[in-house]
Amino acid sequence: MSLTSSPRPQGPSTSRRPRVPPAITRGSEAIPALSVVEEIPGDLGVVLWRSVRNVVLWARTPADKRASLFDAGAADMRAAELARIGPDAELLAPLSVVVTLLENPGQVEVRRLVNACRRIASWAEGQGALGTALEFTQAAALARPDSAPLAFAVGRLARRRAEYDRAESWYMRAVVQARQAGDWRSYALAFSGIGNMYVRRGNYRVARKAFVRSLRAARRHRIRDVCAMAYHDLYLCQADTGEGATAGPLAEQAFRAYGASHPHLPRLAYDVAYNWVQLGHFHPAARVAETLLPHFGGPTERALVLGLLAWAAGGAGERNVFEDAAHAVEEMMMEMTPIEGFTGALLGTAHGAASLGDHERAMAAAERARELARNRREGRVELAAEAVLDAAKAKRDSVPAAAAPEAYALAEKFVRALAGSAS
Repeated sequence: MSLTSSPRPQGPSTSRRPRVPPAITRGSEAIPALSVVEEIPGDLGVVLWRSVRNVVLWARTPADKRASLFDAGAADMRAAELARIGPDAELLAPLSVVVTLLENPGQVEVRRLVNACRRIASWAEGQGALGTALEFTQAAALARPDSAPLAFAVGRLARRRAEYDRAESWYMRAVVQARQAGDWRSYALAFSGIGNMYVRRGNYRVARKAFVRSLRAARRHRIRDVCAMAYHDLYLCQADTGEGATAGPLAEQAFRAYGASHPHLPRLAYDVAYNWVQLGHFHPAARVAETLLPHFGGPTERALVLGLLAWAAGGAGERNVFEDAAHAVEEMMMEMTPIEGFTGALLGTAHGAASLGDHERAMAAAERARELARNRREGRVELAAEAVLDAAKAKRDSVPAAAAPEAYALAEKFVRALAGSAS
């Protein structure tokens, strides 16, 4: 399916349905699901790796050949391993479902198995172990090969891990599955995911087309929150292509469509504030950034918010706020392996330090951001880091720009809404 054409979505009664495309299920690792043991240390990692491989093997085996799939005694051995390891209570119940799978693979309640995989994936994502989350979500999708929401979830995690070919294959699978099932929410979300993936790869022309398709589907089927997300995505597209100064109306449309209590509103506030710091509108950006931290508990999101706060505070001349944010970024990087978000956090620290005239610190942070972005194939961030590095070497300071009254007004709307939803 090409993003350059826009065929009218058809419902499940369509006589000519496109074949559900196959999906890429592995990255560049030599052993399937190797990221699980790389991210989760010790015996627990091994048990999780074996468990996800068990589910995938079961899912790929024809139903009439599953009864004798696993060796006798495999379930007892796994149960003994779990008793010895004593995993988190959050993991014990879903891993016990895999024990049941080993015990009787011919009589499996698919819904329960899929739910177990999703619960493990949720736990892993909370730990910052995105590779593990991806493998278990993919296992769930293979167990339910007709599920567009699961295919979309796999695409989202693969995109976050910069596995773009894998992500696109799952997103396109979600598009076809959703269209066949009349699941227009998943259909619109899949195009949103495709657009965000192309933004990461720097192809804004294709990204914009995907976002427009998401918006059209959401409007046609009156899916208000997905409409808001599409406006949000189009705002970002315009901001990222150098048109951020005129993107305000899209931000206002997204704000109205989300409403003050929508869980995605903090992300919109972050993105608008990020556009403002790029434009040199540091004071309204800092005003919003300081209200955002209570709304982001995950490590990736927290790193990004800290980077934004460091940049905005540095540009606004608020040295103490900058130091607190930059120190928090350093603490996170010492405690965790590199994750999505660290490149943005380092870039924000570099910008903030440069604004405060600390050019040596700015160069060090920009160098680290460039190296990490190169390893993650984040071309846009790598170019941005090189620009900050060049400016710091030349000792060119960021100059604040006067923000329009509309920016201050929108900043106050965000602050009121975020303060209300955090209380």
